[in-house]
Amino acid sequence: MRSEATSTWLLTGRGALLHFLVDGLCICCLYLLLSAYGGPVLVGSFILYNVLAFLTQPLTGMLADSRRFLPMLLPLAVTLLAIAVVLASLLLANASPTTHLSPVIPLLVAFPLGMGNSLFHVWGGKIVAITTGNDARALGLFVSTGAFGLAVGMWLHSWWALYLFLGLIALLAVMGPMGLISPTNPVRPSAIGAISLKPQFVWGILMLLMGFVMFRSFIGETFTANVAKSGVMMLLIGGLAMAGKAIGGWVANGFGLFSTFNIAIAGTVSCLLLKGLISWMWIPGLLFINGTMAVTLCWANKVSPGREGLSFGLLAAALMPGYMLAMAGAETSFIIPRLFLTLVPTIAIELAVLWMLRERRADVLWSSVVVNILTNIPLNLFVIYISGSWMALLIGELLVLLVETLWYRYFVGEWRRAFAYSALCNAISFLIGLLVQLFILLTDKIL
Repeated sequence: MRSEATSTWLLTGRGALLHFLVDGLCICCLYLLLSAYGGPVLVGSFILYNVLAFLTQPLTGMLADSRRFLPMLLPLAVTLLAIAVVLASLLLANASPTTHLSPVIPLLVAFPLGMGNSLFHVWGGKIVAITTGNDARALGLFVSTGAFGLAVGMWLHSWWALYLFLGLIALLAVMGPMGLISPTNPVRPSAIGAISLKPQFVWGILMLLMGFVMFRSFIGETFTANVAKSGVMMLLIGGLAMAGKAIGGWVANGFGLFSTFNIAIAGTVSCLLLKGLISWMWIPGLLFINGTMAVTLCWANKVSPGREGLSFGLLAAALMPGYMLAMAGAETSFIIPRLFLTLVPTIAIELAVLWMLRERRADVLWSSVVVNILTNIPLNLFVIYISGSWMALLIGELLVLLVETLWYRYFVGEWRRAFAYSALCNAISFLIGLLVQLFILLTDKIL
C-alpha cells in the first residue's frame, strides 16, 4: 500500500510537471502568434496575456481558497488552454506574416490562454501548500519548473510542440485526483505551520513580501539584461532559474527559512557587486536570487492560513511591476518616484473614504492598501509606456473598478457594499487627482 508521504511527493511531482507544460504551452502559443503576425501587432495581445496570467491571480486565488470552487479550477484551466489552442489552430495554422489577418485574433487567443494560466497557478499553489503542510521543498519544486517550461516553449515553438504540451496536460489532469480537499478532509492551520497574528501585521508582512518579490523580479531581469538571448542561452537561463528555486526549497528545509533567506541575499548582493568585474557572475546570482522563492511562499502561507491561494496570487502579481521596471532600464530613476507620487495619495484618499463610510475592520482597511498597490502601479506603468490617452485611462479606471469590487466582495461578503466601496473610492481619488492636475496647469499658465 502506497504511503502518505509517497503519495504527497507524487502529487507534487505531477503538479511540477503540469507547471512546466502549462507555461511551455502558453509561451509556445504566443510565439506562434508572433510568427503569424510579426511584432508590432502583438503588443496588445502580449499585454492582455500577462495582465490576465499574473495580475488576476489574487482574484483567482480567492476562488482557490473556496472549497466550492477549488475542485473546478484544474478542469476549467485545462478547458481554457484547450480553447486557446483550438482557436489558434483554426485561425492561424496556415498563416504567415504576409497573410492578411484580423488584429482581433491574437486577443481572442490571449484571453483564454491568460485565464487558463492564472487558474492553474493558484490551484497548484494552493494544492501543494495544503497537501504537503507548507513544505518548502515541495513549494520550491512546484514553482521551479515554470521557468524552464518558458525556455523550452520558446525554443521549440511549433504546432507539434503545442499539441504535445496540450496532450500531456490533459493526460496528467485526468490521471486521478490531485490532492483535492473535501469537507471530510479539512485543512487545519497547524498543518501549514500557521502563525496567529492581528490583521494589520498579516497585511504588513504580505506587503513586505510583495515588495521583495518586485525586487526579486527586477534583479532577476537585471542579471540577464546584457546576456544574448539565443536558443541555448534561454535554456540555460531557464534551467538556472529552475535550479535556484528548487535548491532554495531544499536548503530552507535543512537550514530554516530565515537562514536560507539571508544566505541567498548575501550571495545575490555579492554577485551584483562582482558582476561588473567578472562577466559570468550573473550565473550564481540567478541561482541565489531565485533561491528565495520557496521562502517567500512559505512565509506568506504561514501568516495567512486558509488563504494560500490568495497569498500565492499576491506574490505572483507582484512579479509584473518588477519585470516592467527592469525593462525600463535607465528610466527607472524617473519612474519610481512618479509611481510613489501617484500611489501614496491614492492609498491615503481611499482609506479616508472607507473610514468616512464607517468601515473599521482592519482586514478590509489593510486589504485596501494592497489592492491599490496591485492596481495603481500597473495602470500607471501602462499609461507611461503604452498609452496615456483619455480613452485608455477611462478603460483602465473601469477595470480597476471591477477588480476592486471583486476584491472587496471577498472581504465584506456583500456585493452592494463591495461595489459602493469600489465606486466611491475610485471616483473620489480620480476626481481629486484630476483637480490637482488642473490646478497645476492653471498655476503654470498664471506664472
